[in-house]
Amino acid sequence: MKKLTTIIFILFTTFGVYAQSDVAFPLGEKITFKVQYGWFTLGEASMSLGDELVYKNGKAHYSSKIEAGTVGMFSWLAGIENNYQGIVAVDNYKVIESEKHLNERDGKYDQWNVFDYKAMKTYVKEINPDKKDIVKTYEVDLTTNTYDIHGTYMYLRSQLGQKFKKGDSLMFKTYWHTKLYNFGMEYGGEEKIKFNGDKVKVKKYYGLFPISKTFPEERAVTVYILEKDGLGIPLLIEAQMRIGKVRCELKNYEIKGQTLMVSE
Repeated sequence: MKKLTTIIFILFTTFGVYAQSDVAFPLGEKITFKVQYGWFTLGEASMSLGDELVYKNGKAHYSSKIEAGTVGMFSWLAGIENNYQGIVAVDNYKVIESEKHLNERDGKYDQWNVFDYKAMKTYVKEINPDKKDIVKTYEVDLTTNTYDIHGTYMYLRSQLGQKFKKGDSLMFKTYWHTKLYNFGMEYGGEEKIKFNGDKVKVKKYYGLFPISKTFPEERAVTVYILEKDGLGIPLLIEAQMRIGKVRCELKNYEIKGQTLMVSE
């Protein structure tokens, strides 16, 4: 069950919601998914943007928050309750500061990151939240096309509105924990899936990242996006993993507390 953290965050940040807007994504937006394995609901994950922009050094930034946790009996078995927070530049989706707080059955873990795009370094500080001790500090090299978990989400949001041809792909690097990983997406064309009892037309995208113990094959993650009222709403994310197929299904989509879409 410890891998549920990786499952929830990798699935959820593969693709997000994009808005057809010349200025900004909807402030106060929140999207929630339920994560299922077979008949079981393992947990829930949500991503939200603050109601207001954050200004640092004269530049506008989004305040981004991603939360994930187990539900039901899996809370007793795994006890996962994690959240990520980040400050994302509006103009290029680069994160300038981020933090990670993990609360799992086997302990707690906090990580703080500061991104320096002049020095092309990420300065990392890990803390034991119980003792308030700094466990270690280190640096991770950046590249010009590096995004962290929040920047990855926002950058992909900005790109999904493009007119891709089937087979077109987009690659970059994403920062996760202590390393940079190759990451991207490939457009798989249109098809119909069942949602709330109806057949709906969606666009299909594949997540592209290295084969690993968690994801044993290429294009292991497939995302189905519904275009509705100028928004691209991910209805379903499927991942073929070593443990079997895991589904990340839309539960609720809202803006500033107003629900715009909910699964039945």
